[in-house]
Formats: sequence, C-alpha cells, structure tokens
Amino acid sequence: MTRTRAADGPARRRGYGGKAMRCGRGYIVVAVLGAICAVGGEVAADGPPESALVWPGQSWETREPAAVGLDAARLAEFAQRVGGRGCVVRGGYMVFTWGDAARRGDVASAAKTWYAHFLFRAVEDGRIPSLDQPVVEFEPRLAEINAALGFKDRDITWRQMANQVSCYGVAEPPGSAYDYNDWQMALFWDCLFQRVYGAAWENVDSSVLHPLLTEPIGCEDNPTFMAFGTGDRPGRLSVSPRDFARFGLLYLREGQWRDRTLMSPGHARMAVSSPLPNSIPRTAGVAAEMISGQRTMGSKQVPDNQGDHLGSYSWLWWTNGVDRTGARNWPSAPADTYAALGHGGHEGIFVIPSLDLIASWNESTMEGSADQDAALGLLASAALPSPMLGQVTADPAHPQWLRRHGEGPFFMCGPGDPEGFLYRGELQADGTRAGDQIELIERLAPTGANCIYLMAVRSHGGDGDPTQNPFINHDPARGINETVLAQWEGWFRAMDEAGIIIYLFIYDDSARIWDTGDTVGEDEARFLRTLVDRFEHHRNLIWCVAEEYEERYSPARVSAIAAIIAAADDHRHPIAVHKLNGLDFTESADDPNIDQFAIQYNVPIAPELHEGLIRAWHDARGRYSLNLAEAADFGTGADLRRKLWACAMAGAYVMVLGMDVASTPAADLEACGRLVRFMEQTPLESLAPHDELARGDTEYVMAAPDRAWVAWSGQRTGALGLSGLPRMTCTLTWLDCATGLTIVQPRIEVAGGDTTWPAPPGIGPETALYVERVE
Repeated sequence: MTRTRAADGPARRRGYGGKAMRCGRGYIVVAVLGAICAVGGEVAADGPPESALVWPGQSWETREPAAVGLDAARLAEFAQRVGGRGCVVRGGYMVFTWGDAARRGDVASAAKTWYAHFLFRAVEDGRIPSLDQPVVEFEPRLAEINAALGFKDRDITWRQMANQVSCYGVAEPPGSAYDYNDWQMALFWDCLFQRVYGAAWENVDSSVLHPLLTEPIGCEDNPTFMAFGTGDRPGRLSVSPRDFARFGLLYLREGQWRDRTLMSPGHARMAVSSPLPNSIPRTAGVAAEMISGQRTMGSKQVPDNQGDHLGSYSWLWWTNGVDRTGARNWPSAPADTYAALGHGGHEGIFVIPSLDLIASWNESTMEGSADQDAALGLLASAALPSPMLGQVTADPAHPQWLRRHGEGPFFMCGPGDPEGFLYRGELQADGTRAGDQIELIERLAPTGANCIYLMAVRSHGGDGDPTQNPFINHDPARGINETVLAQWEGWFRAMDEAGIIIYLFIYDDSARIWDTGDTVGEDEARFLRTLVDRFEHHRNLIWCVAEEYEERYSPARVSAIAAIIAAADDHRHPIAVHKLNGLDFTESADDPNIDQFAIQYNVPIAPELHEGLIRAWHDARGRYSLNLAEAADFGTGADLRRKLWACAMAGAYVMVLGMDVASTPAADLEACGRLVRFMEQTPLESLAPHDELARGDTEYVMAAPDRAWVAWSGQRTGALGLSGLPRMTCTLTWLDCATGLTIVQPRIEVAGGDTTWPAPPGIGPETALYVERVE
C-alpha cells in the first residue's frame, strides 16, 4: 500500500528509492536505480508532493461529520449499536462522540496491542536483539519445567508470545498451536516490562508507558497500566476512548507522529497485517506445567483456551482475515480493517485505513464477532464514496489524466505481462498457488516501473486452463474462494506498498462465464461486487472490464459491468476497457463509468505509435485517459526506450507487452521507472501534445501553454529547442533517458520566441528536457 506522511515527517517513496548526497563544485548527486544524476545547482524532488496530515495537539481538533465526508445519521446508528461511550476520528479530526469519551476505563484484552507495541520498541531500541530471542534468557525458570515434554518452554520466543502460539501452559511444543491464554499474557507482560524495561509495577507508567508512548502522542487522560492498582492484575490498561483513538492513529499513520517515528513503518504494518495461517491449529487444551507462582491477567481457567485465531490474529491485533472454512472475520467491513478488542468487543478500537476511520469505545453491549460485524457495517457505510489520500483516480478536472488524490501527478509505465500472474505456480489443494509472485514484485519494485497487467478470470474461453479462476473448485456455481482472494490480497498488498499498479482485468480475452446477453445477471453482479469489496482498499488499483472485449461482449454488456463496478467501489478507482487492435473508442467515449481506453495498437516503429496515439488523444477530447496497454514487438534497450517516450509524449500511459518481469533486463524496467519519475515532476494534468512547437533537435513536445514544456529527442546531436515561448525565467531539468543522468539548471533567462538550449556535458543523444517557468 502506498500512504502519505506529514510534511514535517520522513517521506515514503512510491515504487523506487533514491538517496541524495553532496559532492564537489556545488553539485548534488542523486543515486537512483544505480544511475548517477549530477545536478548543476539543485535536484528536482523525486516523487509526488507530500500532503500535510492533521494531528491532534493538546486536544483533538473537531469537525462536523459532513465536513470530512461522513453521514452523521449513520454514525449515530453505529454509536447506538455499539452502546457505552466512545468516539470516531477521521482525517486526524474528532468528528463524533457519544457518552463520556474522556473517562478512563479498563480495556481488558484490547491492552495486548499496547504490549506488542512495546515489544517492537524493545527490538528497535536494542533492548532485545530479535523477536526470535528465547524468552528463557529473561526468565530462567522456563528452562526448568515440563521435563516430560522435553523442557519445551526453553524454546519459547518473543514472536510466539506476541501471537499467542507459545503454548505456555499447554502440552504442545512452542509455535505449534494457538492458545488464547491469560496466564501466558501475564508472563509476557512481566518478562517484557519488568525484565527487559527494568520497571516495577509501581513505576511502569512513569518510566515506560508515559515517556515512550502516551506523552509523545499527547494523551489527555493519563492512561495507566495499573487499571485496578498494583494489587489486582497489574498490567491491565485503563485508557479513555479518545486516548485509545490516538494509539489507533499512530498505527494508521504507520508509526509516525508528527515529526517523530515512534515505531518503524515495517513493524507498524506487520503488526496489523500478518495474521496466523490457518495451518496453525487451536490447542487441544491439555494442561502443562507453568512456573511456580504464575499469575494471570484475567482468566483463572487451567488450561486457558479461550478461542481460535480464525486466520485473523496478528501480533495481538484482530484483522479481517479468513478462517478455515473460508469465512471472513467481519464480512461487512473493508478487508483492511483491524481491531483491538476486550471482552468480546465490550472495549476496543476499530481502524479502517482505506476509509481513514478510527472508532474507539468502552462499556459496549457488543458480544462477539457478529455484533462487531454489524457495527462495522454501519461505520463503513457512514463514509460517503470518495478516493483515499494518495489513491490513483481519474482527475475530475482533467479526465485525460489520472492523478494521486490529494497529492499530485501520476504516470504509469511498466510491464504488460505476465497476464497469468495470479496463476503462476503449482495449484494447491485449497486453490492457492505455490508461485513466484512475491519474487516478481520484489524484482520490479526497486526499478520504478509501476504496473503489472493481470487477469482475474482466464478460464471459460480465456487463455488459461480450467483452474484459472477464483471460484471454489474452479466452479462459478459454488461461489468465490475466499482463500484464493486472501492469497491475492497478500500479493496486492505488496504491490500497493511498492507503488505498483494492480491493473486488474476481470476477464481475459474470450473468457465468459455467464451468458446473459447485454445485461448482467445477479450471479455475475455478486461476483463483481465481491471483487470490488475485497480489493477497493488498495490505492494503486485500476479495474479493467475485459481484454479484447469485442470477442465475447457487446458494448452494452461492458457498460453494464462498468456500472456495477463503479456503484460498488467506494473509492472511485479508475475503470478501463481494452479492445482489439485499433484506436476507435467511440462506443465508450461518453460512458460516465469508463475512465480509460486501454489501447491495443500493433505498429512496428515508434513514429507510427506516436502518430496513432496523437490521433487517439485528439479523438478523446479530454473525456478519458489513454493507456497503450498492448503493442507487439516493443523490443529492448534503445528501441524500447524510443517507443516508451513516443507513447508518453503523445499523452498515453504505457504497458509493455512481453515485459514479464522475470526475464526482462533490469535496464529496461529501470527505463520505465525513469519515465515515471520524470513525468511526475511536471504539471502533467495540464500537459498536451504540441509537436508543432519543436525546434532544434526536438522531436516531440508536451506543453501547458505559458507554464511548462517537455521536449524529447531520441537522437539529439545538437540543441533542443521550442518555439513561441514567452519572456520568462525558467528552470531546465535535463534527463539522459539511457543512463538516468539528471542535471538541473536553475534560473535560466529566456527572451521569448524560438529558443534552443545546448545539453550539458554528460547528457547523451536520448534526451528529455523539462522547462518550468518560475517567473
């Protein structure tokens, strides 16, 4: 997933890494993807602009629900369903409260997420070397118990304790079974806070809880780990709903609080997105020896075996996972929802990142997951449809381009293969695949190429075999296989975090399951809504109805499918349509639910690609964006780069047919990344093709009149130039498209009219130039 940070916090890149360093003669050198970028004077910022985030200060800043896109009546229904007292936060603002949200109270097992927080902090602060360190090093008595079981407790690790799989107090070996166990949790608390942090019950608040967490996040109501005093279950957390909401915001913002990193983003993400696999069983509940004098955090049952993990337990948080039967934990909630819960939901917090929503409460009347799901359904429905911050979406003011909502320009260039990505690898009994998907994502991510072209359904007439669909036993009549979608979610999450577009075709070419003419039947509509509901929380997502749709679908059927996707998508992700070879998009040009023409245009040379896409740009008349999604024989090296730029300079995104990631030379993937970075530094939403402005060795021009110009040449021998320029002061940003060398020349005076500029030394014949007017 991709996210933004506060303007005064560390930036996160979307899909590539860069590191700046200063060198001699006043230059700045930027190392990007292995290329050295020497900059005469300054370096243009790489990546989209960061948006300032709102943080609570000494108190929460408030907003009316409508001001942040929430339905107040639905929030009232949510509060009534939850009961007790609590609050709702969106966008860093307090937007709704009921009861006394400032009063502290015991939160029971919801406190466990705070314990996990301090475990991660202990690793990051060097107090313990690893999550896999044996806990016996801090509690030697673990080595002395359960001799008949091979002294199994010697092997308990911090990781196992923080996922309730230590098997402390039951007969199984550590890591082999799940046991929700309050005796183990007391041992975990004592080892962590008393042994690792060196605190006592009497001073754990003042020496650990407050200075390391509640003071940095500005808690108002003096949280304490001694909810009932030192003599009654020490370690139980008492916190107000509004202060618990601050803790939720810390995790929603991935460990960042204003200009401080209180936890690494990696640990913050892992905490709420790494549920136990269903292959780990619930304990059989056979009691085993515990250390002498072992206390409990609550339950006095021996053995203590309070429930199963449901494929949804992650570092003491509950997530919206899928259990062994394929059932989702909270079917009515977005897939990225997570929660800290006590007493079955009487106390706790919900966090829904895709909706930027936090709800915290105490003294609820909810009992179990069914009540939680009903409440979550009301909470999610209170959010009016809107794009997420940083999400790729159609630009309503400039529909010819996509953009990152609330951030800035978006450009896409990368692999148009492997279209069978979701089905790579050996088929497993549960319908999942043992493939190389994560390896492909990890290979692509550092290059800056930022898309993968993939198919949901490749069976039923498509290019795949009969198993290549996401249904139970590959049979649409049996419904969707949630285990398969859960595996896809893992891959999509990795892509989202890397800034890689999930370009998801619903149907492969010629694939058709339901024969319902020009309309969409209820079974197909349910399938479409399930896909949308499952994956709409990703920021880097574009839907595509079908590949080469004319082979099996009518324009009316395509329009109906797009309408269902649009109605189900709470975040308005772009919807594309792909056609057979050609440039005519007349039938979908004015469809209100179709945002992009995914073009197939098979011509052999770059000038023909460019000329064809220029025609498509003019035909579009600003109504939709263009994506050259398929063109045969793109080539490699210089031929590939020439075609990439020929498309981009005609106003089109680019996905390269045959670029399958695994066998593609890294240099070709990096060429895509350079194009993405270069375009995203421009006011892309205002640019349009203007080749008539080319002078000197310039071949192609994109321009926003009187504001910004991009000139390109694939075989420059002299100067690049433009015509019709105003009198101005500008900044010139030069890119060697082959090597990545970037040179910025600030405050260049232009007299107006026709102007040419010689390229700086080191810039080769494949040259791009961004001219930005500054005065």
